[in-house]
Amino acid sequence: MPKVDDSHRILVCGVGSVGERHIRNLLTLGYENIAVYRARELPFRDLNLSPQIYTDLGKALTDFAPTVTFVTNPTALHIPVALEAARANSHLFIEKPISHNLEGIEELSRELEANQCQAMVGYMLRFHPFFKQVKAWLDEGESGTLGRPIFLRTTWGEHLPDWHPWEDYRLGYAANSSMGGGPSLTLSHDLDILVWLFGAPTSLCGLPNSSSPLEINVEHSIDILLRFNQGVTANVHLDYCQRPPTRAWEIMCSHGHVQIDVLAGTLKRWKSIVGESTPTDRPQKIDDAQTLPENFERNDLFLDELRYFFNCLATGERAMPDIGIAAESVRIAQQALSKDLA
Repeated sequence: MPKVDDSHRILVCGVGSVGERHIRNLLTLGYENIAVYRARELPFRDLNLSPQIYTDLGKALTDFAPTVTFVTNPTALHIPVALEAARANSHLFIEKPISHNLEGIEELSRELEANQCQAMVGYMLRFHPFFKQVKAWLDEGESGTLGRPIFLRTTWGEHLPDWHPWEDYRLGYAANSSMGGGPSLTLSHDLDILVWLFGAPTSLCGLPNSSSPLEINVEHSIDILLRFNQGVTANVHLDYCQRPPTRAWEIMCSHGHVQIDVLAGTLKRWKSIVGESTPTDRPQKIDDAQTLPENFERNDLFLDELRYFFNCLATGERAMPDIGIAAESVRIAQQALSKDLA
């Protein structure tokens, strides 16, 4: 692993559950010069640290002068904070999604370019071994392991009140439109993976649903149909309702069929040449079955994305997804909420 650049001064803006996670991971990786900006001086929930705490962002940017700013406050506040930090010549790590809409993203891009600063958006699912494997297979092209992608289905559903049992789910950012909540944005990892695999969609439509008993002012679930270049189609389902939770992917290609159960930690691949007949009495053989290592933890993905981000800062490589790529997930969510099947 590359040597840690302990000269970085890191400002974390917003210290909810994900902000605390990033601070713990920064300390694990050896980054100790950390300060916090938050609106109120509240006690940390699960963090054994006594950093300098600022309640004024301008003072934090001036006095602490961060080289890197983590934007981990509610989604709707990401861009205003990121813009101030970019103007102060700070690199940015912005927790997903980049924002609740596209306002200010082009201005942020100009500020970063003018100050020669980097920005990365925290879609840590890109570092999951199964999705890295699928991307490697697809990158082999039409003559490769999977061949040409044809269609896919994804489902991600979790019961929102179970996320943070210690707080009223109705008050959290995920449940409120004013803070950028809703499953289409909050669960946008699957949208980002699609953009990573296939690029921006050429067309899409959405069907939001708000008929569950949840007391929230955002969509309770949404189904999104998308079309990508070369005719690839996708059906994405995201919801705040399912108990027990479900996170699954199914990808059909000309040479193979892949199923991923994210929660069970399994990947299965079948050889499936479209157009070839198979005797109905012969069970289909699984050609590849993978499971996550016993010591795998979800937090490993967060650690890997931080290692990658700081390595990009050290080498000058452009960190991905950058704000332009990450904005595609927001664009998809906005269009899906405004363009239905009628």
